[in-house]
Amino acid sequence: MTTAILFRTPAAGASSVVGLSGATPACSALIAIAGATVSVPPIVLLHLDAPARLSATTTTISDFVVETPGGELLFGLTAGALAMAGIAIARGLAGATAVRAMLVGWSLALILAAVFPTNLPGTPGDTSSTIHLMAGAVIFGLLPIVGLAVWRRSRSVIAATWTARALLTTTAVSGVLSAALILNRIPGIVGLDQLSLPPGLLQRAAGAVEIALAAVIAIAVLNMKRPGTAAARPGV
Repeated sequence: MTTAILFRTPAAGASSVVGLSGATPACSALIAIAGATVSVPPIVLLHLDAPARLSATTTTISDFVVETPGGELLFGLTAGALAMAGIAIARGLAGATAVRAMLVGWSLALILAAVFPTNLPGTPGDTSSTIHLMAGAVIFGLLPIVGLAVWRRSRSVIAATWTARALLTTTAVSGVLSAALILNRIPGIVGLDQLSLPPGLLQRAAGAVEIALAAVIAIAVLNMKRPGTAAARPGV
C-alpha cells in the first residue's frame, strides 16, 4: 500500500455506508486497527522501564514519561501510532465532515501531547506542560464523541451485531472514564484539592479503553462496507 492510496479522497458520488467505497476505506480501516495494536507495546515497555519508586496507581502516565529514561520516545511511538489510526479512520469516512474533523483534532492532540511533555514533578508548570494538559483533555474528551457519532450513523447497518454492541459499550465506558478523569483533574488546576479518585489508575483505565475504542471504531468502519446497504445519513 502506498501513502497515496491511504490519503486519496474517495470518489465523489460513490454509493456506500458512511461514504465507504472501494478499497481505500477498507485499507484505511485496517491501517487504523494496526495503528491501535502497534500503540500498545511502547506504552507497556514504558511501564516496565519506569523507576520502581513510581506507582502506577497514583502517578500519571505523563510523569512516568518524564521520569523514565527514554520515556518520551516510547510515549511518542504510542501517540504516533494512535494518531495514524485516527487519520486512517478519518480517511475512511467520506461526508462525515464533523466526525473527520474531530478525528484529525484527536490525532493532532496526541502529537502535541508527545511533543510537549509535562513538567517534572515538584517543578513549576510551564508552556510545555500547559499544552500537554490541554492536549490530554482533547484526547480523552473527543474520541468517545466520535464513537457515539459513528455508532449513530452505522446502527441501521450493523444493528444486532457484535460490532454495534462493542462500539456502543466501549464508547459508553470510555465516556464515563474520560469524564471522571477530567473532572478529577479540574480541582487541582484551580488550586483546590483533587478528588479522591487515584489519578494514575484512572488515567490508565481511560487510556486503555481509548485504545480499544479506536480499534473498535475502525472495525465498525470496516464492517460497514457491505454490498447493497443503504448509505447512512449525510453529514454529521
